[in-house]
Amino acid sequence: MATLPSWGESHQEDEPSSVTKSAGSLEPTFQRTARIWWAWVWRSVLFGGAAGLFGSVILSLSGILDHLSERAGQYLSAAIGIALAVPVGIWVFQMVLEKDFGEFRIRLVPKAPPSASSSPSFDQSS
Repeated sequence: MATLPSWGESHQEDEPSSVTKSAGSLEPTFQRTARIWWAWVWRSVLFGGAAGLFGSVILSLSGILDHLSERAGQYLSAAIGIALAVPVGIWVFQMVLEKDFGEFRIRLVPKAPPSASSSPSFDQSS
């Protein structure tokens, strides 16, 4: 019985591109996935914590929190935390994408263009 594609899936099978076929590929096993996840988690905690500490020190030294209500200080701290977390998180993710994991690396490979035979054909002669 055929299943419907889930959200984000294309109607065609994802075929490995010629680059992937020539370079070979590895199965995304639990162990490999856990190595990638751990590389991302510890870096996120370390660099995210450092960015948060930096933001806290700047807020404390500036004295701005002394002139705000407690609620406003919480909102300001949260906004600065988000403003620091987003670029740091993207930078950490980029670091993981560039990392050599020993037996493998993560590679961004462009999808192969759909072949002419798999695209729907419309007869325009009528």
